[in-house]
Amino acid sequence: MNIKVTTLAENSVKSRGLYAEHGLSILIEANSKLILFDTGASGLFINNAKVLGKKIEDVDYLILSHGHSDHTGGLKSFLNLNTKAQIICKREILIPKFRGKRENGICDIENIDLSRFIFIDKITEVTKDIFVIPNIKIINKNDTHFSDFELKTKEDRVPDIFDDELFIVINKDDKISLLSACSHRGITNIVSSAREHFPSQKIKYLVGGFHLVDSLPIDTQNIIEYLKSDIPESIGVCHCTGLDSYSIFKNEFKDKVFYNYCGTELYM
Repeated sequence: MNIKVTTLAENSVKSRGLYAEHGLSILIEANSKLILFDTGASGLFINNAKVLGKKIEDVDYLILSHGHSDHTGGLKSFLNLNTKAQIICKREILIPKFRGKRENGICDIENIDLSRFIFIDKITEVTKDIFVIPNIKIINKNDTHFSDFELKTKEDRVPDIFDDELFIVINKDDKISLLSACSHRGITNIVSSAREHFPSQKIKYLVGGFHLVDSLPIDTQNIIEYLKSDIPESIGVCHCTGLDSYSIFKNEFKDKVFYNYCGTELYM
């Protein structure tokens, strides 16, 4: 049985009836389970889901990639609508986040019921073939995106190195597909971390935000050089990747690259 992946919210849209926002939310349908990966910046993903014939109230698991508001902004809307899903994330996601003076972590976290939350610190199989990997080792220090991001501790504000970030691996038919929401710790490091658990499978899809929107072309080129040694069959960039970087990927990998718009449906 195929695993279906549908993007419910993203910065861009090209399908009638759907709306875009700066955020990301992806729905996975597998083994008669519904798994939501992030909630975008607002409840917009719920309306898009209705247009696409998806019922958010039926979601079994919500996986949160990290604590930024463009990925968790719809959390309260989700919790108000869905009364059964377990929320999977890292405990570090609860630490308040800032970019400059602006708070950009989970809104009103002190008033959210955490009884439905499952905090993980090791690879976890959510349902058959769907794995969450919470530990992203930084091997390539040049492919990290921490600038201007901070955490608020009891004592002070400190640089955020995104210990709360996680990603998803779909292991199907001897191939793996990787879903990364923002890749603050680097898409090359995410691929390397996936390889620790799945060393030999071909990568079918590499999908998500690569956080290159404010980066130099050389940063994108460095990622391209890395991927040349482990080329996915398809690369779907979106959200924080940036259109300039998308063009560079497209010029290099041609038809292997596509833009993962809101409304895009993939079969793993």
